[in-house]
Amino acid sequence: MNYTLHARSNYFRVRDPKRFKRWCRYFGQEYWTGKEIPGSEDEAYAIAADNSDGWPSTHPETGDEFDFDAELAKHLDPRDIALLYQIGHEGLRFISGHSSAIHADGRAVHVGLHTIHDLARETFGNEVVLTQACY
Repeated sequence: MNYTLHARSNYFRVRDPKRFKRWCRYFGQEYWTGKEIPGSEDEAYAIAADNSDGWPSTHPETGDEFDFDAELAKHLDPRDIALLYQIGHEGLRFISGHSSAIHADGRAVHVGLHTIHDLARETFGNEVVLTQACY
């Protein structure tokens, strides 16, 4: 069984829609638009990577690794935060998830599903048993 990833974002505004659309096509990202910003008529964009590979991590021409978050940040309108969600699975043997919040200035925060183990340990102490949700 193969490990499969699915990813999508929230809606956010971009600095240059034409350039952003070209960037999405170049990196194989699906995108769609809508007026989804509360209190605004601005066009907003959401992106998705439903190609079983998740967000790209290598350059399509050179194969070199690159920082997807940093590349996306260059396109973002500084009034918005792009939230990237990615889930993966290998059947029901293994499930993973990761989220990132990215600002136009390049700052980002990340959280993964695995952080629940640390939070549970901190909350319930060392006397309880925590096992992994896999195999």
